[in-house]
Amino acid sequence: MKNKNLYSICFCMALAGSLQTTYGQVDAEGVADSTLSAAGGETDSLQIVVQREMNKIPTVVYKGALVDAATGGPVQGGIIQVAGDDRFSSISDEQGAFEIKVPLYANQLLVRTPTYALARVHLAGKGKELVVRMYSEHFSNGYANEVRVTNKSSVGDFSANSSLTVEDEMAKKLGADLRVLLRSGNPAQGANMFIGGYNSLNGGGQPLFVVDGVILDTQNGRSLMHEGYVNNVLSAISVNDIEKVTVLKNATALYGAKGANGVVVIETKRAKSMATRIDVDIYGAVELLPKLPSMMNAGQYRLYATDVMGNVTETPDFLDDFTTDKQKYAMYHNDTDWKDYVYHEAFTQNYGVNVQGGDDVANYNLSIGYANAQSTLKYNDFSRLNMRFNTDVKFMKNLDCSLDVAYSNTTRNLRDDGMGNGQMLSPGMLSLIKSPVLAAYNPDQYGRFTASMADYDCFNLSNPLSILENGDASNKNRLEYTLFSLSAMPKWKINRNLTLSEKVSYVLNNVTERSFIPDEGVPTFTESGDDMTVNRARAYSSKQLSVASDTRIDWSCRYGGHVIHLFGGFRYLSDSFNSDAIRADNSAGDKLPNISNEMKNRKVDGIIEEWKSTAVYVNADWNYADKYFLQGTLTAETSTRFGKNATGGMKLGDYVWGVFPSLQAAWVVSAEPFFQNVKGIDYLKLNVGIDQSGNDNIDCFASRSYFAPSAFLNHTSGLALANIGNDKLKWETVTRISVGLDMSVWHDRLSLGFNYYKSYVNNMLAYKTLGGVSGLRNYWSNEGKMENQGFDVAAVAKVMALKDFSWEISASVGHYKNEVTALPDNDKTIYTSVYGGEVMTKVGNPIGLFYGYKTQGVFATSEEAAKTDLRNGSENGSAFRAGDVHFSDLVADGVIDNKDKDVIGNPNPDVFGNFGTSLHYKNWTLDAFFSYSLGNDIYNYQRAVLESGNSYYNQTTAMLNRWTSEGQLTSIPRVEYGDRMGNARFSDRWIEDGSYLKLKTLSLSYRFPFNLTFLQGITVWGAANNLFTCTKYLGSDPELSISGNPIYQGIDRGLLGHGRSFVLGVKINL
Repeated sequence: MKNKNLYSICFCMALAGSLQTTYGQVDAEGVADSTLSAAGGETDSLQIVVQREMNKIPTVVYKGALVDAATGGPVQGGIIQVAGDDRFSSISDEQGAFEIKVPLYANQLLVRTPTYALARVHLAGKGKELVVRMYSEHFSNGYANEVRVTNKSSVGDFSANSSLTVEDEMAKKLGADLRVLLRSGNPAQGANMFIGGYNSLNGGGQPLFVVDGVILDTQNGRSLMHEGYVNNVLSAISVNDIEKVTVLKNATALYGAKGANGVVVIETKRAKSMATRIDVDIYGAVELLPKLPSMMNAGQYRLYATDVMGNVTETPDFLDDFTTDKQKYAMYHNDTDWKDYVYHEAFTQNYGVNVQGGDDVANYNLSIGYANAQSTLKYNDFSRLNMRFNTDVKFMKNLDCSLDVAYSNTTRNLRDDGMGNGQMLSPGMLSLIKSPVLAAYNPDQYGRFTASMADYDCFNLSNPLSILENGDASNKNRLEYTLFSLSAMPKWKINRNLTLSEKVSYVLNNVTERSFIPDEGVPTFTESGDDMTVNRARAYSSKQLSVASDTRIDWSCRYGGHVIHLFGGFRYLSDSFNSDAIRADNSAGDKLPNISNEMKNRKVDGIIEEWKSTAVYVNADWNYADKYFLQGTLTAETSTRFGKNATGGMKLGDYVWGVFPSLQAAWVVSAEPFFQNVKGIDYLKLNVGIDQSGNDNIDCFASRSYFAPSAFLNHTSGLALANIGNDKLKWETVTRISVGLDMSVWHDRLSLGFNYYKSYVNNMLAYKTLGGVSGLRNYWSNEGKMENQGFDVAAVAKVMALKDFSWEISASVGHYKNEVTALPDNDKTIYTSVYGGEVMTKVGNPIGLFYGYKTQGVFATSEEAAKTDLRNGSENGSAFRAGDVHFSDLVADGVIDNKDKDVIGNPNPDVFGNFGTSLHYKNWTLDAFFSYSLGNDIYNYQRAVLESGNSYYNQTTAMLNRWTSEGQLTSIPRVEYGDRMGNARFSDRWIEDGSYLKLKTLSLSYRFPFNLTFLQGITVWGAANNLFTCTKYLGSDPELSISGNPIYQGIDRGLLGHGRSFVLGVKINL
């Protein structure tokens, strides 16, 4: 209790001092700190001027008391302020009593203390004494912190986390505010995110990221040479460096042609006081193997292979007994679990140091971090070194400057991941399909295994162990990514109301990647016109330079209870991207992978892109007494990505400008006098808004016709027409209408938030059919339209508030539904082939529907098959027989062909979200976070390969129930090499319910309190991630996404899943 009193006294003294020297914040949206300038030769001190202004304002005195909600005891040292006008403030005494002068226009108070959650209180009738219940600091602030005029959500406090990237934390804590789908279980691969459903078909669905006021290009759509990976730009930012993440779900017009998919604003840590503070974070984690398919053993595989051969009379080597040849017997008589050579338990270590401090001239925040994370897929490790320095310097009385410098270097060993369509070089895939009768190492003539790794097998499948080990070197299979950013923002306070600022930034992204396919253990291959390839080396490098300038003038003023805040500015962005790639075959050996002139099949490629955009914007905020709010925004933006003759915008000179307006309003209903007698509702706010934003994620050259180099017969180089430009091409436009409410009930025990939105997407990017004369099939157009609507609900409940114990529960649920309303070529349906499946985009339907054949089981008998008299492909095609899949003849013509295809699955969930709980007992804290998704379907492409029954690939144990005899009842058809009847074709056999409930994180921490000169506290914590997943899905992990494009959602191509991990960490506060 003594420590709490000491903290309270220090807190009050600091705040009182700031009130004497600073004209405080004028509204919760961050209007401005008003500091009186010396202009005009004023000699009065600021506090005297402020006091004079306050003396002119009619006030009324309110009395009250702060009480602990758990014990009922008094709360000493609480700071009571008028909401929206903190010039009027008071401090509670030892009995918790306070007295405060309140302007007549005021209707709410904010109460804060260092050891309690922030409280917002409505003023009762004049003369009534207030009793303010204060909850423990372990509870969330709810809606007390600010009045949300727009639909946005924020999350902070990333202490005691084991996430390498911020996407993991967003998935845990933001729930229904955005849908976060992790890309894979490889470390720091991040996630694809969708805010407010889908707002584009081909323009990408990912939000805009803004880091400390700088727009960050996350390079969505840039591919790597290795399959199954993306260069996750956000992996360069350590979670320990992040102070807060805010998701803007509407009112993104300020970002012009870049805000249509929502905006994620990341704020990194800055110094909070002049006192030097050092925080050290260390943790280690062990990840267990993810869920993997159960594959056949050697005995089961031999029976399966015999069935697949059918009537083949010649016995292949791998099925021969070889009783007299010891070497061949050892080669083909094994029970190898290839997964043992490819997967292992992984260890992650992470270290971070954060130092902050300063004086009355400058303050700073310096952080250094290092992380090293193994993948459960061998030789796919990740490491990161990051440094960040943020400082704020006051050069003169009215001139200060913020300077931010960040550097990050990430490296990754990598091999292909997942099931692919081309050459099979993914060790994970090979570990599943390789025959278990084969061995990883060569035997000698006596049948004893040597250290020599086996070559590729008789099915031309590589040895995954050879790909892993012979491909391991810094100049073979490696990705290195470097991010350097520098930004400065000088700010000149012209007078107490007017400020001029200039934000300039420089961001450099460098990517280098090496890929090497070894000779040993890999079959030779050839491509059209090439010489035979023994081994292959590839190198790729890219550089993106982003320079930005944002000039802004900011004016704010208060007139009684009215607060007006205006700002406007000019934003300029310039980006250049260039990349070089080279490929060459047949080096002198696997130990010499560097590309040389002597190598064969050399091919060189490269890209040079430049794009620029300019935006002019103005924003106006009005607030009366923290009760009524209006916000208006207007942005005009032009870009070199737009066609010269784009329509629908504003033409100025040679440039076309898109115009993006926004109008938002909010009303705190509970602050009205008529609401004072309403029982049970402590806070009620309504908001409504309409805004328009754009999406300029268009290929740099899409609006222009151009030629590109092309090789003919692999020798003669020339130019070929690569694109027919559309000079009317422009941005996609999203018009969004939203309504919402925030409320607290039962003495702030329960907080509820609800938001509904409907968006209309016009000028949607889509391909339009092109005449055949040009040799090109299509070109870009803006002839698509789509509608999208949905809602999200969030609730936070203070379940128990006792002296030493607090318990809080939170939950969220989200829903969205989209519908395509127009497509090019007279609404022609678009069919997209992907991993053996087909995705349909059709007017009147959602995006991403799976389109294939429906099934009715497996014909158990010949008689059952004969009754249907179904033919495959045509009237003269082969008849389906016992053991074949019974496909639905939807057009009833007796033939199973393309006319029988229909919608067989929908990857969009009915609802999704999260829920969690947090318990605190003295210095102990227990947190649990769950995520869920209901009603979404997944195309399990991995299972379609591993249960196809049409090749010598090893199969899952589900194939043990395959049809083998007349009358057998089963859902698995007969096996046949080549699958003449198409039993494994894309059908609802491979569509599964992707609903799930997952315990994302369970953590326990204990804080050892210290009050020493050199040590403030130590927190020891442990966590378990992905403890369990309740799902019917048969794949590794139902929480998946292979692309940021809405079309490719709900497809499982067998990328590495997430395993259970166990973490132990310590945080030291010096």
